[in-house]
Amino acid sequence: MDEGTGPAAQGALAAADPRGFGRLRPVAGRPDSAADEGAQGEAEGGTDGRSARAQARREQRRGLILAAATQVFKEKGYHATSVGDIIDAARIARGTFYLYFTNKREIFAALSAGFLAVIRGSVRKISLDPTEGEPLAQMRANFRRVIHTVLQHEDLATIVLRDDALDAEARAQLDLFYEQVIGLIGQAVRVGHRLGIARECDETIIAVSALGALKEILTRMLAGRRATSTAPSALAGEASEPSALSAASEPGEVGVASAAPPTPFADPDRLADELLSFFVRGVFTQDTR
Repeated sequence: MDEGTGPAAQGALAAADPRGFGRLRPVAGRPDSAADEGAQGEAEGGTDGRSARAQARREQRRGLILAAATQVFKEKGYHATSVGDIIDAARIARGTFYLYFTNKREIFAALSAGFLAVIRGSVRKISLDPTEGEPLAQMRANFRRVIHTVLQHEDLATIVLRDDALDAEARAQLDLFYEQVIGLIGQAVRVGHRLGIARECDETIIAVSALGALKEILTRMLAGRRATSTAPSALAGEASEPSALSAASEPGEVGVASAAPPTPFADPDRLADELLSFFVRGVFTQDTR
C-alpha cells in the first residue's frame, strides 16, 4: 500500500478528539440548551485569542459526541442506536447535539471518514532511495502500520467492519469508504508494477479481492480480541495454584487444563507479514502455465 499522506492525516481525528479518537471523555456538566452553547461561543469570540479558545471548545464538544457515538454504535449496533442514546452517552443537551449533527447518519459518515484518514496516515510512500531500504521491506512496514492502526482504533474499526443493519444511505457511505480503500490498494499495485515487484494484472480485481481478504482477517482479529477481553475469569483466583488435572500429568505429557494455543490472528506483525507474502507471492511455488 502506498499513499504518502503521512502523519498529517491524523489531524482529521485529532481535531475531533485530541486525547484519542473514539474514546469517551467525561464532561463536567450538561448544557441546559443549544442557546447556552451558542452564547458561550459568542461571548468568547470577541478577540482572536477568545475566538480560538471558543473554536477549540467547539471541536472538543464535537469530538465528545463522536466518541460517545463510537461507544454506543459498538455496543448496540448502528440500527439499534438512536440520537437519544448518543445524547445520553455524551451527557449533552439535545439542542447541543443538533448544533453539530443533523442525525446519526452524519455521525457515521464522520466516523468512516476519520477512520479512512488514519489508515491513509499510517501508509508511507514507497521510496527508491537505497537508504530507505528495499521496496518490499517498506511495503511490509506499511502493512504492519495499517494493522497496528486498526488495533489502536479498535472501537472505530469494529463499527466500520461490522456494518450490520445499516440503512440505505449509511450503506452508501460505507460503500464509498470501501471504494476509497480499493483505490488505495489499486494504487499500491500500480506502484508495485512500476517497481518490478508486481505482475501485470487487472488492478481492480486484485484490489477488490485484497479488500475482501483484509476485511475478513481484521474482523476475525478484532473478534478474537473482544472474546479474550470479555472471557469470564472464573479461574483467576486460582491462577497461582496448578489445577489437579494438570498437576497429575506425567512429565512430558500435556495437562488437560493447559492453555489453548494462541489464535493465528493474535500476532499483528505475523498477520501483516503473512498478508504481504500472500498478496505479493501468492500461494503456489511453481509456474503452472
